Amino acid sequence: MPNEYIDYQDTNFWQLFNFIVERLRIDLKESYEQLDAINNLSQIPLEYRIKELCLLALATNPSTTLKYIPDEIKTEEICQIVFIANLKSNFKYIPDKFKTEEMCEEAFNANPKNYKFIPAIYRKMYMQEFI
Repeated sequence: MPNEYIDYQDTNFWQLFNFIVERLRIDLKESYEQLDAINNLSQIPLEYRIKELCLLALATNPSTTLKYIPDEIKTEEICQIVFIANLKSNFKYIPDKFKTEEMCEEAFNANPKNYKFIPAIYRKMYMQEFI
């Protein structure tokens, strides 16, 4: 990914990057060399999208990568971080089991069309908007 697309001043970027480096003990030099191959996770066949590869891809682009990551790799912590990075594009790719009432409220307020991605247990509070 060209550097002009990464906002290195964004605290969400560094939070996710540090999470990945600490959890996986990734060698930074080796990771940097792999970034070009990972930047387009959608091009990598599903069976090769292992956890380490997906987390590295998230570190480089948390705003748009979640949709290409298999649900079995997604964790509550990862989903919260990427939700903060870009709630408009990531909310629908977060598994329902990780969506909180607060996340649903923020997503709905950002875009009422997110209503269709809100789990049924939280939908009642938004019904008045459509009546």
